[in-house]
Amino acid sequence: MVYTTDRLIGGDDLSIYHLRRKKRLVFAFFVFFIFFIVMAIRLTYIQAFDSIKLTDEQIDQLMGEIPITATRGDIYDRNMNILAKDASASRIYVRPRDLENAEEVADYLSKILDLDRDILYEKISDTSQWIALVERKVDNDIAFEIRDQNFKGVEISEDKKRYYTNGNFASYILGFTGTDHQGLYGIESVFNNVLSGEDGVLVYEKDGKSQKVPSGYQVRIEPEDGDNLALTTDSVIQHFLESQVEKTVNDLDAKRVIAIAMDPKTGDILGMSSKPDYNLNDPRTISEIFETKLSDELKDKNLGEKQLAMWRNPAVTLNYEPGSTFKVVTASAVLEEGVVTPETPFFDKGYINIAGAQIKCHLYPRSHGAQTFVEGVQHSCNPVMVEAIQRLDPDEFYKYIYNFGFGDKTGIQLDGEQSGIVPANVEQNLINYVTKSFGQGISVTPIQLITALSAVVNDGKYMQPNIVKYILSSDSNEIIQEYKPHQIRQVISEDTASILQDTMEKVISESDVLSKIAEKYRVGGKTGTAQKVIDGKYAQGIYITSFFGFAPVEDPKVAVLFIIDEPKGYNVTGSNTAAPAALEFINSTLDYLDVPNNDKENFGDSSIVPDLRSQDMTLAQEVLGYLNLKYEVTSDIKEGYIVNQDPMPGQLIDKDTVIKLTLDKEAIDTSTELVSVPNIMDMTVQQANEVLRRLGLELTVTGAGGVSTKQSPLAGELVKKGTKVIVEFKPIE
Repeated sequence: MVYTTDRLIGGDDLSIYHLRRKKRLVFAFFVFFIFFIVMAIRLTYIQAFDSIKLTDEQIDQLMGEIPITATRGDIYDRNMNILAKDASASRIYVRPRDLENAEEVADYLSKILDLDRDILYEKISDTSQWIALVERKVDNDIAFEIRDQNFKGVEISEDKKRYYTNGNFASYILGFTGTDHQGLYGIESVFNNVLSGEDGVLVYEKDGKSQKVPSGYQVRIEPEDGDNLALTTDSVIQHFLESQVEKTVNDLDAKRVIAIAMDPKTGDILGMSSKPDYNLNDPRTISEIFETKLSDELKDKNLGEKQLAMWRNPAVTLNYEPGSTFKVVTASAVLEEGVVTPETPFFDKGYINIAGAQIKCHLYPRSHGAQTFVEGVQHSCNPVMVEAIQRLDPDEFYKYIYNFGFGDKTGIQLDGEQSGIVPANVEQNLINYVTKSFGQGISVTPIQLITALSAVVNDGKYMQPNIVKYILSSDSNEIIQEYKPHQIRQVISEDTASILQDTMEKVISESDVLSKIAEKYRVGGKTGTAQKVIDGKYAQGIYITSFFGFAPVEDPKVAVLFIIDEPKGYNVTGSNTAAPAALEFINSTLDYLDVPNNDKENFGDSSIVPDLRSQDMTLAQEVLGYLNLKYEVTSDIKEGYIVNQDPMPGQLIDKDTVIKLTLDKEAIDTSTELVSVPNIMDMTVQQANEVLRRLGLELTVTGAGGVSTKQSPLAGELVKKGTKVIVEFKPIE
């Protein structure tokens, strides 16, 4: 039998074969189509959405960059005297993959830059990173020495470091910058966006091993400098304030002294100081005097917590009970509301009974007897204030408290400002209400109090306190923005303000001691003495004393608030501690402002000596040239670091004075090796010995006892701990 092909492969079988083949082709085509679509989508995504990222990664593989720090804006006082400026410095980098001998480089850099050698070696030997930052803000002299070593893989670039013309001068106003050149405290922080500018960058070509191509492509994008600031402060007035504050701390062995000077007509801050303070050129070192004076607050705190406490500006952060200085606010309220008149009669028997409690006058067991209301204010009589405040509805009294700015921030351009503490006017008993009339049971900040009392001096006009005058352009110093005086509200009438101005003048003129200090000008003021609240209780024998003063009464140019925290001595009051210091400051300031009087010193063409110690000579020349001050190098070498200067920092000098500089090859660490000699004039032997002993200095007594009249070394000179200070004592005549 014969079989044909048709018999072997039938028609149905052939159809099935073609169908399967067609399905395979369709499936293959479908898979290919899907793959094509996916690839097309992926390619589109890469081209349209991911291209920037990939381009950046490609550039990052081919190009390296080193940042260039922008020059931070200068800070001036109101007379365009420089307070803070940038100085040229260097930044040290290492490219680990380029180092030929990491051990040698680590040995050298750790020694010259005073770094931990093991930590540095670990950093620069890590070849997983193409570049490592070793140190910022390196003096150029040191950077040049490093460059001269010609280490392969060590890079030096431009940097900036902040220099403050006198390390401790206006420290709580200015603040300081961190390692990244950003403002951390004070004006430096609040106006960081204005001062900081915009950093530039140096872009260079690198090879596949991330090494810089010596002759490769390189682009420099220049930084944009920050704008400048002019403050409302006056350097000479600030000098007077700081000198008086420091003298008061030493004379009264106080825990702390805070002072603010203001132009009462504009709200401009003329000066602000608190001692002890810190060195802006070395802000992380806590001075021994700060640790000693504030030991109770710093107890059990670590280094970081102590630094935060040191950097906090007490002029805007301290909450304290103001005591009798607050009586001016109480008097404003009761006079303005008409519940008393200046001549309303009162009788003080030395105390007053309120709700079963006895509130005493400071004269108790003596008394003032019959007196008018303004005499009660002048005499600082608590019973008179208590009786007067009971005639005023609490809601009305609280209205004046709030209108005078208490319980709210003033808005001054300084960081960390507190609001004070005003207990709510709800369900308070009579004792809690009436004691507020003499500043007890209410907490204020120094900036709140001087702003409020300056409103009384300024005919009832409450002004916005201000510490920045202008923002100036970086290139031409043209004014970009001006902070003009701004009246917030009228808190009392001009008539009420005039009555209280006359009353405060009598506080001074009718005091034998205070009137003698203020005899050159018509001065008004109000003293305050308040027991401190410690652990929620009034501490016996521990006080905060204060004094608010203004002058001249007929046309006020300056108002000042002095606050003395825990003055030592017998029967301390605001009149025998804070008032004399404030009045001495007022005399110097009005002389400087050329206010007419019969016995005046001339401060017209003067300047404050900058702190040049431990700075290299290059920077010192730049600063002295900028301040237009003359100098002379007295040492044999003409290059290096300044280890001594004469006159000492912070002194007021004539512009023609020649500053004598002593240089050495290495800088002295003034924060640990040297201390500043305090002013110990007019002290007893016991007082002088106690002040010197706390600073690690020894007293050598000459003379016949009494009070100190001469000292050597002079106040302000830097000496080593253990130095003998020779003091001559003479009997009081």
